[in-house]
Amino acid sequence: MRKRKKRRVAFRFYVLLFVAVCVVGYGGYLAVDSLVRRTAVIESGNMGNQYTARAVIVRDETLTDVEGLTSVVYYADEGEMVYRGSKIAEVYSSGYSQTDMNKLLNTRSEIKQLHKTLNASYNDQQLDRMDAQIAEYAAEVRSLAQGRTDGNLLNLERQIQSALTSRQSYLKSRHMSDTNLQSLYDTESSLLKKIASWTITYLADEDCIVSFYTDGYENTLTVDGFDEITAQQTRDVLNGVAPEQTSAQRGRTPVFRKVRAGGWYLLLLSEDKNWNPVVGQSYKVELEGFDDQVVDATVTSFARSGGELLVRMSVSSDVRVVLNVRTANAQVGELYVSGLKVPLNALRQQNGQMGIVLTDDGGRFVPVTVIMQDNSYAVIQPLQAGALMEKQKIRVF
Repeated sequence: MRKRKKRRVAFRFYVLLFVAVCVVGYGGYLAVDSLVRRTAVIESGNMGNQYTARAVIVRDETLTDVEGLTSVVYYADEGEMVYRGSKIAEVYSSGYSQTDMNKLLNTRSEIKQLHKTLNASYNDQQLDRMDAQIAEYAAEVRSLAQGRTDGNLLNLERQIQSALTSRQSYLKSRHMSDTNLQSLYDTESSLLKKIASWTITYLADEDCIVSFYTDGYENTLTVDGFDEITAQQTRDVLNGVAPEQTSAQRGRTPVFRKVRAGGWYLLLLSEDKNWNPVVGQSYKVELEGFDDQVVDATVTSFARSGGELLVRMSVSSDVRVVLNVRTANAQVGELYVSGLKVPLNALRQQNGQMGIVLTDDGGRFVPVTVIMQDNSYAVIQPLQAGALMEKQKIRVF
């Protein structure tokens, strides 16, 4: 019996088999790639960025300064909210004389003692009523200061002052015939006129916060000129360069600042090339050294100069947070926006309009507005309300 000869598999068979496997594999790859990599799903998400900057604070404030200052008596506390008509300070100019002040105090002491002597000889019911009224006002002031009652301290102060003036006028008229007392009154009047010539009393002409700390930039960094402050001026403040004084400012001494309550402003100088602010856009700003104070700030204007960006912002929070702060390092974060989130490579332009392409509905192109984007994703909003929704499939390119 003849032995059957083994057939050898031709080399080309293996070649054809390899080609067939590759074709099938590539087809599977295209199918998987189409399902996994070439489509995406619209998600709901948030997005935001963070930048670093150096900050200069601008407050709505007015500086009061005087020429020839000798001494100051303060009637308000640092950082106190004072109201229209409240006494802030008394300033004594170069004519100030402590000797005259002592003479006035001694003269008034002698007048008081002489009145006691003259009044001891008989009862005066009208004077008693005046004294009782003054004592009643004083008791109300103490009660209000201790928080036991509610009321208007400024009105009480005015009532007491009026009552004291009336009492003094009454006493003068009642003892006009006493030459010693009249002589003392003449001396008091003369000293008061002399003292008034070198004394300036400052009253609040509006409700405001008072501060006695100044840094020399109050007349340069103003609210009225805020949008004209340049990057160079901001840089000078950050570097501690003193502002140039006018001839009218030289020789004058700062006394206090009137700071209007409410909002304030920020000048932010940044070298972050990725920061592209938009007027009206809001940010969260954290000033270094104020870890528990994060404020909302809104862009009012901005300018680029070389690689530097100057952003001007308004802040609506309480100015007392930065009452005595002029410069600080800042962390600036864009407010996180919420919306429909898609991969960045799902965006494409069609006839000059940005949009995305749905995998269903015949591959319909849906125009969108990009609210915010980073290196991988974008938060979008369809131009037509309701045109897109979460979990819809879209093409990626």
